[in-house]
Amino acid sequence: MNAKKITAIVLCAVMGLTTAVFTVLSVINIVSDKNGGAGMQAAVENKAAGYVMSTPVVADSKETSIDSVVSNNYKNTVFPEGIREELKAAYAVNNNLVGWLSIPGTEIDTAVLQSETAQKDRYLKYDFYEDYTYETTNQNYGNLYLHHTCSNGAELSRNMVIHGHTTGKSSGVPKQAFRSLYDYRDMQHFIENPIIKYSTLYGEHTYKICAVFMSSTQKKDDNGYMFNYIYPNMSESNMVGYINQVKQRMLYETGVSLEPTDKIITLSTCIYDFGGDIDTRLVVVGRLLHEGEIESVDASLVRDNPDYRRPQAWYNKKGMNNPYKNTEAWQPSDK
Repeated sequence: MNAKKITAIVLCAVMGLTTAVFTVLSVINIVSDKNGGAGMQAAVENKAAGYVMSTPVVADSKETSIDSVVSNNYKNTVFPEGIREELKAAYAVNNNLVGWLSIPGTEIDTAVLQSETAQKDRYLKYDFYEDYTYETTNQNYGNLYLHHTCSNGAELSRNMVIHGHTTGKSSGVPKQAFRSLYDYRDMQHFIENPIIKYSTLYGEHTYKICAVFMSSTQKKDDNGYMFNYIYPNMSESNMVGYINQVKQRMLYETGVSLEPTDKIITLSTCIYDFGGDIDTRLVVVGRLLHEGEIESVDASLVRDNPDYRRPQAWYNKKGMNNPYKNTEAWQPSDK
């Protein structure tokens, strides 16, 4: 993770000065101009034209002294033992921060939150600042969040699942962080950008993308079966069936191995490529980079998979036979 990106959603302080103006930008880089005025405004407008950004919020006045930088609550925050120094500022703003997700070559470079089980999907509609958001505004729509059953500690779950909205469907609604995942339907984009960086509060982890697929979320659309790819702690033996399900659905072969012993990260967002009436998720899966493995992929091994598995409802619409109709229905388990 680029430490400079931590300023994306937190208050930025210019160390060594006795006064500063602190501006919060939602999800993207904070823009700082020591001279203030036109330079900052121009940079803000340029950013707003692309990736998601809420209206800048002045959090502290010029008269604020340096000992209260980053957050008025910073000095009173009780930080988890062992938290990485560069994440403290963000954590002080929202104690539900559990990590930072970055995909080099894309717009994705942002905070990941996690709420308690009772409000497991809170960040579908609440942003990093706990403001309620919705698609019809020019604000960002929720925030990326870690599945409520995944580990937020130093030890990774076998499957770290991160959910996020995808909007940008109508004029005036900015793209959301996971809109960039749509680009992974293209093989060349994958070849050029195969790495996912995920930082927990305690360490940095590098994953190599091994699969891109789509899956329906309603049993009624696929012969009474729903692929539960978001289960966090599959056993090694259970992973065999999971891998088989992934291979059936892959939009293309990546040439990147996926073994039952691997730990993976799953990025999931809405998509409607099977039709507006079939609730579907686009899923990008990465596995931890193996020791000594390079980050690039062998492009000669990347091949299209034209017969990847679709839901039964799609085959019905097309009047086609479903070659996967009688495939064994895998279920996740930690046994």
